[in-house]
Amino acid sequence: MPGQAYGQNAMGQFTFIVRLGLTRITPTALVEKGRNHVTMLTGNATYPTPTPTLVALTAACEALDTANQAYDFNRGKVDKEARDVAFAALKELVRELAGYVQAHCNNEKELIISAGFDVRRLSEPLGALPAPGDVRALVTPYPGRLEVRWKGVRGRLLYALFMTATDPLDPAGWSLIAQTSKNRYTAEGLTSNTVYSFRLQTIATAGVSPVSDLATAKAA
Repeated sequence: MPGQAYGQNAMGQFTFIVRLGLTRITPTALVEKGRNHVTMLTGNATYPTPTPTLVALTAACEALDTANQAYDFNRGKVDKEARDVAFAALKELVRELAGYVQAHCNNEKELIISAGFDVRRLSEPLGALPAPGDVRALVTPYPGRLEVRWKGVRGRLLYALFMTATDPLDPAGWSLIAQTSKNRYTAEGLTSNTVYSFRLQTIATAGVSPVSDLATAKAA
């Protein structure tokens, strides 16, 4: 996960959190923010394959810029709706980008900043939010692929997803495989006929939750 913009200390606890910078942001400021991320990530060796792609992020910035200018000029209801849709879409891409940055920053504050995000240290105690519930690992018809789903937690920034192919009681076997704002994740490139276990933590400005219950499935 997604380097971890939420970095982890020796005890496996997150110590840093990416500041998304989306609170009370205006459409104009969001366009500038998105374009700044593109600039900072272009040629940035720490983040060779950004998710979303820089092409998609640029397109979303252009779409919001165009829609925002149209609304400023016409002030029509349809224009406002178009602007709001573009606004929400770009916000979601920035959240996804934050997850990618966190997955590749190796718990280094400077690397988070190099992607255009601010960062702050987590100072709150663990357990400020509940862990995701109803965690399920689902077999798919595709070899080496499992689908993990869970119930959302209100107020979260991201979810941290961990996986192990060994004894779930062995803490050394667990590894962080994704940080995402969504309530599902597709784990790919797994070994067929191997049992995998998954668990999650909720990450928010208030802190990081305890780990969730396990979900286990065998990859086809």
